[in-house]
Amino acid sequence: MIIEPLVLHHDRKTTLAGLREALAALPPMPTSISFSDYAALSASERSLYDEARDDYLRLTLRVPTPEQDLSTRILAKHIVANPRRKNSRRGLMVSAPMFYGKTELALLLARSVENDHSRKFPNYSADGEVPVVWVEVTDHATGKALLSQIIRFLAPTITLPTQITTDNLRRRAVELLHVHRTKLLVIDEAHNLGGSEPSSVIKALQNESSATVVLVGINLTRGKAFGSGDGLQVTMRCDLVELRRVDIQSDEGLALWRRWVAIFDRNLPLCEHGRGMLTKNFAALHAAADGRLSVLAMIIERLVASILDESERTDERVTRERLFAVLDGLRQTTRVRHRVQLSDLVEAA
Repeated sequence: MIIEPLVLHHDRKTTLAGLREALAALPPMPTSISFSDYAALSASERSLYDEARDDYLRLTLRVPTPEQDLSTRILAKHIVANPRRKNSRRGLMVSAPMFYGKTELALLLARSVENDHSRKFPNYSADGEVPVVWVEVTDHATGKALLSQIIRFLAPTITLPTQITTDNLRRRAVELLHVHRTKLLVIDEAHNLGGSEPSSVIKALQNESSATVVLVGINLTRGKAFGSGDGLQVTMRCDLVELRRVDIQSDEGLALWRRWVAIFDRNLPLCEHGRGMLTKNFAALHAAADGRLSVLAMIIERLVASILDESERTDERVTRERLFAVLDGLRQTTRVRHRVQLSDLVEAA
């Protein structure tokens, strides 16, 4: 068996090389083999195979969400319309409490824009085009710091004067966004922007650049930056997509949650995986994850990792005991609290 390991060179998405690596890192599911064939592999081959399975699960396996569909439609319309507007260009806010998958959704949107641009303009990279810019802001970040990040993303070797004004920074940032034909500007952790000054900078970017701004953060419309004062002007120029828990008491929520669990169940990269165990226990998984997709994904990742970590295992079946061990560990090692017990889990038929 020949397994090509995934090699990643960059730790962050806030550089052009790092972002493009993140967007391209979609390793395929490794070839499915029997457990006896897996056991016959050499130690180094098993290690590579396990790493490939882990990479597929963490980087590639995703489930469709209503928020993803909605955001994609809104963003596509704005990217087409904004270059034809002369002011008050529209943006998008992706907002939710902590650990709801906001950044993951933004990454999917960025990948969609990048891939669409590459299909239309195959030589875009060689031509110096940068359809997506990604910045992350830290606590109490200023508009000046935000503009500096945009400039360094697009011109990493530039040296900025220490006494440069915000207006000069804005003009440089807008010019670079135009020269590199940027369509999407993602501002992650946008809740860290403090006061009215960053909001006025974002408003100016929307006025002066045709790039569509996507703000990603925690409860954005209730924070200092966008929940009051000048920030409301930015909020009113943005469509809001909020990520919420799934309520399985509704027919729609129940169908969506069961669909997510079934997708994970069908695609677990385990040897001789027998489908059904996760699907049978969708209600317990909902209780453990509190209806949050990001927590469900973490449970699935931990489940596979825990099985692969069993050096003396003789199979890779998902059992009640293995699943409960992960759920029990979840409440002991994270802030996730649930009351699921082993007796709440059922074996697959």
